[in-house]
Amino acid sequence: MSNMFGRFSASGRRLKAAALHFIVSASIAAIAAALIFTFWYSPPFAQMAGGISLFMLLVSVDVTLGPVMTAIVAAPRKPARELGRDIALIALVQGLAFAYGIYAISLGRPVHLALEGDRFRVITAANIDPTLLPEAPAGLRQLPWSGPTIIAAAQPLGADEKLKSIELAFAGFDISLIPRNWRSYESQSGAAWNAARPLSRIVEKYPDQSAGVEALARKSGHAIGDLRFLPIISRQGNWIAVIALPDSSVVGYLPVDGFF
Repeated sequence: MSNMFGRFSASGRRLKAAALHFIVSASIAAIAAALIFTFWYSPPFAQMAGGISLFMLLVSVDVTLGPVMTAIVAAPRKPARELGRDIALIALVQGLAFAYGIYAISLGRPVHLALEGDRFRVITAANIDPTLLPEAPAGLRQLPWSGPTIIAAAQPLGADEKLKSIELAFAGFDISLIPRNWRSYESQSGAAWNAARPLSRIVEKYPDQSAGVEALARKSGHAIGDLRFLPIISRQGNWIAVIALPDSSVVGYLPVDGFF
């Protein structure tokens, strides 16, 4: 690296060094983005869970700050060996900051889309206390890394359980955020269908969404009259999940408010 920077002309050293640093940083960020938005935040969960805003914050700070610092230290008269040392130190600090940013993004990744009675909730890794995961049913004790899975949250049955769930909800712990309440979605697919409303209601409420509704119906292979929807509680924006028989599987999502 020292020899590389040593070949820069004195007049263009700052610009060339910063440009090279930016190209390397942007390339690494592009690779990270491809992996993050393919696996952790698959569409449309990048919007629902705020993955895009988190990543853009990381990129705007890390990818910009590194080249700026390089431009500052790349003084025309600085010896190549000293410049190489400074660049290596900047790269180390930038790499550590980038790694921490990726770690923070991984904590915000959606791990489950949980049915809560008449709605879905997007659950992120940060929402879950890892010490409680052993209480989850077998097969749900590991948080996925390849996109969210669809599960259901067991509804409280007795008066004591309902009171306790209300107390936990006031404390910020909804029923789907407690691993021992997790169940397979298949076990409550009938309840999901019964709680859902006809998708035609979305067209009535939001006429501008008719094209999106029709496109989703065509893609799913169902008539609009055969589809229903449930609202989604997520970190950002308003969304609905569209479900279809025979198993109430989620066949698509639309960016509208389903609470009406």
